[in-house]
Amino acid sequence: ANLSRPDSLSDIQGRMCLDQWGGDYGRAADDIRRAARYGMAHAVFVKHVWQRWGYDYRLPDIYPPSGDLSDFAAMVEACKDAGILFAAHDNYIDFYPDAAGFSYKHIVFNEDGTPQRAWTNSYRDAQSYRWLSHSFQPWMDANLIRMRDGFAPTSYFVDVFSAITPRDYYDEAGRFYPKTESVRRWGEAFDLARERFDGAPMISEAGHDALVGHLDAAQADHMAWAPAD
Repeated sequence: ANLSRPDSLSDIQGRMCLDQWGGDYGRAADDIRRAARYGMAHAVFVKHVWQRWGYDYRLPDIYPPSGDLSDFAAMVEACKDAGILFAAHDNYIDFYPDAAGFSYKHIVFNEDGTPQRAWTNSYRDAQSYRWLSHSFQPWMDANLIRMRDGFAPTSYFVDVFSAITPRDYYDEAGRFYPKTESVRRWGEAFDLARERFDGAPMISEAGHDALVGHLDAAQADHMAWAPAD
């Protein structure tokens, strides 16, 4: 883990990252308990595909979890019983037009006045647009409260924020915002999530250092290396 908060080291330092994309919740619960019996208890389990409409689709409408809710609860409980941190994947970079509350007034615009596209979900034939860095917070907080009250994550993974380069941007009205606004708002997002989840460690993708002091760890499996010039 790439650590940046000294007061969180005891919570996250040295933990193995169990990173799961897809898969059956009930089987995951059984596997977590089996791993714990073998001594793999000092770990964090990051669950990436659990959202209401499936992975990267109709974001930010993520709650409740898709599939069997009793199996999902068993998976979370297995982590807690074993002392394994449970982190749910979340995303506030991609806003999909068929999600509740979508409006271009919440979307980044390019300098030429066109809305900025984000992730294209080719499997679902769905095109997302990039959230304004200062606009996603009400949706995020509503989801944090739902997750806290529904299954109480003991850690939290937010996609992209630490892996995308902070950049200047425009809103629909053509107002300009410097990249420092993105850095500030993304940092505040991790701080809010930590508060909602009672001090839970914050995780994202490996990347830039702009979120030092807000982000606790980064997943090495997302890290890209390039030779020095």
